Amino acid sequence: MNNVNNNYLNFLIELANQADEVATFFFHKQFKISQKIDATLVTEADLKIETEVRKLALNHYPQLSILGEEFGEVKNSSCKLIIDPIDSTYNFVRGLPFFATLLAIEEDNEIVAGIVSSPITKERWLASVNQGAFYNNQKLEVSKIKALSKATVFHGSLFGAEAKEIPNQMFKIIRKTFRQRGFGDYLSHMLVAMGKGEFAFDFGVKPWDIAPIKIIVEEAGGMLTDQFGVPTIYSGNMISSNGYLHEEILKVVP
Repeated sequence: MNNVNNNYLNFLIELANQADEVATFFFHKQFKISQKIDATLVTEADLKIETEVRKLALNHYPQLSILGEEFGEVKNSSCKLIIDPIDSTYNFVRGLPFFATLLAIEEDNEIVAGIVSSPITKERWLASVNQGAFYNNQKLEVSKIKALSKATVFHGSLFGAEAKEIPNQMFKIIRKTFRQRGFGDYLSHMLVAMGKGEFAFDFGVKPWDIAPIKIIVEEAGGMLTDQFGVPTIYSGNMISSNGYLHEEILKVVP
């Protein structure tokens, strides 16, 4: 099983290398931008990255199922590649370097390998089942803070369209914390995995926003569930934590 997971991770690294090359090419250049039905942005770079990743993936594993943000799902097997070509597209459009490609392998409904790759900041987080989580080759471990009064929480937008699905109860939790920082998207949860804060949350998200984040946080010793405590990537929301605070958060949120 370990060799299989390592193979998956090596495969994801190759895909991430390709994605990074495309993203770096487009960054700070003029590119086409359009708006989806849900008012989110999609760029020429998003489409190119997912196209290239799918092509490379199918060359390696022609029977692999693929679920991607831009081109939907192709079902061929119980083993699935999940793609978010650019997480935090708005940052990418504004010339902010805090965006990443998110890739994961789901096998028999379990995420078994994942990678988050931020090419401009030259940061990469990765994990596979029972093999630990790593940041630029350094092993990750969540923090050991057990009190909300000493905790740092990371979040995205708290107002506007992006925040419309955040339950009001979440603000009760935030008020109890020591520090609050609005990094948003993948970065919030990677900071939890790195032990830089104690929990983060996102609502109104998709499976491709969650998949690699889940295994990276868990392999770093933390927890990631939806607001009801279900460890799924398909509920449309996620709360990641160092584990010590998870139960206390979930008691308030629903």
